[in-house]
Amino acid sequence: MATTLIGTPANRVDGRKKVTGTAQYAGELLLGNTTHAVLVGSSVAGGTIKSIDVTEAEQAPGVLLVLTHNNADKFGEMLDDLQKGGTVGEKRPPLSDNRILHVGQYVAMVVAETAEQARYGAALLRIKYAPGPFTVAMDEAEGTKFRPGDFMGEPLSFERGSVQDGLKDADVRLDVTYTSPTQHPCAMEPHATVASWSGDMLTVYNASQWVQGDRAVLAGAFEMPKEKVKVICPFTGGMFGSKAATGSHVLLVAMAAKRLKRPVKIVLTRPQVLTDVGHRPETVQRLVLGAKKDGTLTAFHHHVLSHTALEDDFTEPATICTRMLYKVGNYKAEQDVVRLNVMKPAWMRAPGEAPGQYALESAMDELAEKLGMDPVELRRRNHAEAHQQLGKPFSNKHLLECYDRAAERFGWSRRNPKVGSMRDGKLLVGCGMATATYPGFLMGATVKVQLQRDAAGARAVLSTAGSDVGTGMYTMLTMMAAEELGLPMERVSVELGDSTLSQCAVAGGSNLTASTAPAAKDACLEIKRELLKIAAKTADGFTAAEEREEEFVFANGKLALRRDLAHGIPYENLLAASGREQLEGAGTTQPVFGHNERFAFQSFGAHFVEVKVNPQIGRVRVSRAVSVFDCGKILSAKTARSQFIGGIVFGIGAALMEEIDYDRAHGQPVNADLASYLVPVHADVPEIEVDWIGQPDYNFNSMGCRGVGEIGITGVAAAIGNAVYHATGKRVRDLPITPDNLL
Repeated sequence: MATTLIGTPANRVDGRKKVTGTAQYAGELLLGNTTHAVLVGSSVAGGTIKSIDVTEAEQAPGVLLVLTHNNADKFGEMLDDLQKGGTVGEKRPPLSDNRILHVGQYVAMVVAETAEQARYGAALLRIKYAPGPFTVAMDEAEGTKFRPGDFMGEPLSFERGSVQDGLKDADVRLDVTYTSPTQHPCAMEPHATVASWSGDMLTVYNASQWVQGDRAVLAGAFEMPKEKVKVICPFTGGMFGSKAATGSHVLLVAMAAKRLKRPVKIVLTRPQVLTDVGHRPETVQRLVLGAKKDGTLTAFHHHVLSHTALEDDFTEPATICTRMLYKVGNYKAEQDVVRLNVMKPAWMRAPGEAPGQYALESAMDELAEKLGMDPVELRRRNHAEAHQQLGKPFSNKHLLECYDRAAERFGWSRRNPKVGSMRDGKLLVGCGMATATYPGFLMGATVKVQLQRDAAGARAVLSTAGSDVGTGMYTMLTMMAAEELGLPMERVSVELGDSTLSQCAVAGGSNLTASTAPAAKDACLEIKRELLKIAAKTADGFTAAEEREEEFVFANGKLALRRDLAHGIPYENLLAASGREQLEGAGTTQPVFGHNERFAFQSFGAHFVEVKVNPQIGRVRVSRAVSVFDCGKILSAKTARSQFIGGIVFGIGAALMEEIDYDRAHGQPVNADLASYLVPVHADVPEIEVDWIGQPDYNFNSMGCRGVGEIGITGVAAAIGNAVYHATGKRVRDLPITPDNLL
């Protein structure tokens, strides 16, 4: 049967709920008898708590409970292992002792009848500290430097070939350092949780991208079976990595609810989100490149310095793309990490690739200039057909086609390549480009499908524990079932975001579509084969139908012979004939982390951007952007386009505005709010043209699709920086590119 839905721009099935406000988020939930919690954070960045006087707070109107390290229950295991099914925001349990590791660290929780009463009670706490030494600046933390081991099985520091020999063979050398600041995912929905106990059963409504990860962490922390914990999150208002780990606030509201025997709700303030939820760490990246006169790379050395927390380890693997993208035999990666008095860093959209591609693609532009070569041509000459680190061919690669299509649509050949030569009135105009890349991950899922009959006919219900974090999972799975079963989309419903549903990986690593779509297809195939068996037993002309699958069509809610489409049997009639109200099928995918024994799985793309710079005030505006991607088969065109554009907007933010700035004297982020932590708004975003190659990658999965959620951001900051240089002649190597860099 020809595809009629897959790949089309169908409207979001959850769109109406979201625009009418009927989609309920964790922070909007009110259970009966709900109480409200407020967290109090440390005002110092290091040292200890000398004392906490809770007397006034406990006597304040409506206050029910004040938790501190003096009276908090002790938690059990703090699960922090992606492979074991859950990860905490910080390994050290909250309120476990009087030590202070960073500003904002939770030192107390006040629970009251109303949120206002809880805030008032929190203001009455009298906390005395014994401040201790701290540092929030990488250049002051040299003594804490260490070298981490590996990232997802790959070493972070290694050498292949000889970089020293490669540099000797080079005609041109480049030695440059790029920096990227601390950034935050800063999702529109703040982190929020409601916890409720019923006997020994814990139910948690949480703003999350991994309900089963939350369940595993909560079960370990409260030393109870997973079956006694239920986590629900039907809608997430953005996450970008920040809601994968189970935050301390989730554990504390569950503790408070257990104490009070009433539901407890908390919504973090924006300053708390920006201070106490994991961020993308700062990086300092030194790149040393060697090349022949014809542009062939002879050597590549990439050293990365990033930061982590005082007692938790997190590495931003920025070398993960330089080691594989371009053909170079002599390569060296080095990764060092220093410890700071900050919240443990965490995943943020394209962790590793986003800052790594910024440095790599900026350096390639600088090398192209030294060689007097077109930047696209330099990349073409170093194009690799195999993953340079794994030594395996890419399963499906159309990067050269991305360059061609994006360059043509952008008008790259029509630009004047001379630096500072293009103007629009008083504005300087610049053009830049960069490569995008992100691995193909598939972390595994089970999708169940039920075909049911009701008064209106047959309908399908899909279910899996995965979360729709705004990416379009509801829509994609609806399209999958409607396509495979031959039902109208309105006769398909999808259940997500409930930890009691079938196993599903975290909504991260651009893996969820790749994990669930093939599973949904297999589940639907089970149902179709069962329908054929029923038809073979109950309908004339369908003898041994299950052995002649290719002769039948599933369309318009009916099973019919291809040669006689007018006389199909409605599914509800087949169900009735079998005496069943429903049929159920299940499909499962197994994890694939970027490669298998034969292939490396990687997505690619090309960004071309135009900027306009006001030289009098140093203001940069992205005026045009054209990007083309190679991510395998695109299943849901409208939501995929939104994901690509969203990633590009993230790249604009990284290039021009996003930065958390810590006060070295006091250790606190001075811009922990949306007034000061700048993110792109409508005025900052031009018309963005995106397209994709669309060639299926059946080596990766049965649907031929790879993820699209993160590749959009990779390379954008470099393309913008390269365009700024083309416009102004000033090479800015420190993000973000702000007016003071250009004046």
